[in-house]
Amino acid sequence: MKKLVFFVLLIMCITTSYGQYRWEVSAGPTFSTLNLDDAETSSGTGFYVNAGYGYLMGVRARTSIVFSLELLQRTSEIENVGDAKTLQVGLNPKFRYLFGAGKDRFRAFVNVGPSFRVNTNFEVGDVELEDDAYEKLVIGGVYGAGFSQMIGEMFDIMAEVGVMNDFVDNITDTNSKFFDIYARVGVRFRIYDARR
Repeated sequence: MKKLVFFVLLIMCITTSYGQYRWEVSAGPTFSTLNLDDAETSSGTGFYVNAGYGYLMGVRARTSIVFSLELLQRTSEIENVGDAKTLQVGLNPKFRYLFGAGKDRFRAFVNVGPSFRVNTNFEVGDVELEDDAYEKLVIGGVYGAGFSQMIGEMFDIMAEVGVMNDFVDNITDTNSKFFDIYARVGVRFRIYDARR
């Protein structure tokens, strides 16, 4: 058994040592609208913080899979009621494609992927809902486009805009999906030169 565990660890170390990967952190504002059937709503401003690990694939590192942990505050105003607010934490695995040659210092990208988030709480009109009144797990999608500018050999500054939508209702037994527009900036650190 010890030999098997040692062999698996050795294979993992060899694979990751030859792999190309990036760490990235980004944050920015999020403009959220909660869609309700029986009430008018308008957009509210929250924030989005993202910390991710990207494993690079393909020729010239054009494609990658990025696994991101995220913290997301969503706020939407409900007419004659007040604000609907929630703080969510979750995971967003996404596929990213970069345009341009591998040695370019400026590169555009697009990414798309699902999101799995947990509502930590939910407030409507400054009243916190009971646990059974809102869904704990919310599944959605994230679709973004942006660019990165290489700074030095190992760092990028990145900017991204995009949209997010929910596939699952937030409030139990009510059509209550969020739609968000986001903008964020961040820093990406490359382990090994991913542009070779």
